[in-house]
Amino acid sequence: MSTLRDELHSLIDRLPESQVAPILALVRESAPAENGGDEWPLPDFVGALASGKGDLAARSAEILRAELGRDPE
Repeated sequence: MSTLRDELHSLIDRLPESQVAPILALVRESAPAENGGDEWPLPDFVGALASGKGDLAARSAEILRAELGRDPE
């Protein structure tokens, strides 16, 4: 192991438990996925609320008119 890798291991071992999760997230973003891909797999819930029709906030008036049966003003 390199000197830098040894230092990193030592620093990680000294971290308080409350700081482990945020540091782990940073390291995961930088490290290649285990299957050799460029990114870690996304959790199953990612994209569950995607409508495919763009930003819902920008379309809120259009959506409300359609749901309430009113003509555009």
